[in-house]
Amino acid sequence: MNRDSKRPSSSGQVPRSRAAEAIHRRIQGLVRSLLSRQDREAIAGLPESLELQLRIPIRLDRDDHRDSRRFSSSLLAQIESLRIQGETEALGHRAGHAPCLWCNSPVCEHSRPPDQRSVLVGWSTTGIPLWKEIASILLDEGDEQIDLLYGDETIPVISWRSEESLLGEVLPEYLDDSQFSRPIGALICGGFPLPGPADESACVTALILESRAGRVVPRYSLNLLSRLPAPHHLETITGDHSRSILSRWIGSLRSNLHRHQQELLTRASSGQRPSLRNCREGVVDLLIESRSHLMTLRRRSFRRTEHAQLRAEDPNRPTSVALADLLSSSVEDLYRDRRESTIVAKGPQGRIHIFTTTGRHITSAIYSAESIHSRILRSRWIPLTAADATSFIELVERTTRSQGGRSRPAEDAS
Repeated sequence: MNRDSKRPSSSGQVPRSRAAEAIHRRIQGLVRSLLSRQDREAIAGLPESLELQLRIPIRLDRDDHRDSRRFSSSLLAQIESLRIQGETEALGHRAGHAPCLWCNSPVCEHSRPPDQRSVLVGWSTTGIPLWKEIASILLDEGDEQIDLLYGDETIPVISWRSEESLLGEVLPEYLDDSQFSRPIGALICGGFPLPGPADESACVTALILESRAGRVVPRYSLNLLSRLPAPHHLETITGDHSRSILSRWIGSLRSNLHRHQQELLTRASSGQRPSLRNCREGVVDLLIESRSHLMTLRRRSFRRTEHAQLRAEDPNRPTSVALADLLSSSVEDLYRDRRESTIVAKGPQGRIHIFTTTGRHITSAIYSAESIHSRILRSRWIPLTAADATSFIELVERTTRSQGGRSRPAEDAS
């Protein structure tokens, strides 16, 4: 430490620390050098300053170089997250906040989760963001994932929300007058273990927004809504893609969204501008696959139950015949799941296969006749028209041929 920083101030002011000023200048230079390589639009969207979390070890009786490496990794991850946050800010939103249509503001008393257990469930009739505890949502929907939150160890849970589910209650005048990007879908999640000895977990809403103002193709951005307890920092956790199930999942979701955006731009530049419907369907498929990916990550990260182990070893599992069942099915065997925005194919002996609308196999399971009938009776599963069913089967056939006769494996076979 510089000697000047130890000398008491005669005026009673805090002594000047040249060492601290030097650290600030070095970090400022690091931020400038890293962000200047990125999209200028993203940088323009950033506010004047942002908070960084600096974890400095206080066990000064040791000199472990690993502490410095962890500090460096955390700092670089947070700076990289600024670019991602800037992309959201440039579209008129504030990272970590749901836009409030009632206040017509990206930041207000309604725009953040009230606590660490709450996720976004949609907007009210007057456009106010609605928050609810993840456990209450699972209980209300009869979702069996509720058991994962209250076991010996907390295991992540995840649910999907479509654009219709998020905005279905909002009055037209609040949507029509909105200056914000449009929510296309969201994944609401909870039960992510937080670093450290405390038995704490995080909830996150992964909201994808669409902006079309003055663009050849829509611009899609990921906004993470969460309120973590101190001293945890979402940007630090999600910036490092190797340490936790939350960071690996968010890293994959961001990467896939970026790839989807680049594909849209490439098609548009080659004269094959995709329709708005196709753009949005691609985002929905991406979210559905991301949900499946998180289920895969949690299955790999936590101990399997005896039942799950036996099921995984069962050679008669329906996953292996998903493609054959689909290609041999009739148009009457294909449905659209209204809640999940997926395609359902009925096979023999109660086999049910779930696909994205682009033909990606997600999962397979054995359903009872009563369970199938109930979903159809409640109009959760709606029969596809003959034209849509035929088009979907032809889509899967083309995809299979392009992959040499092999279908892509499901990431979360049940």
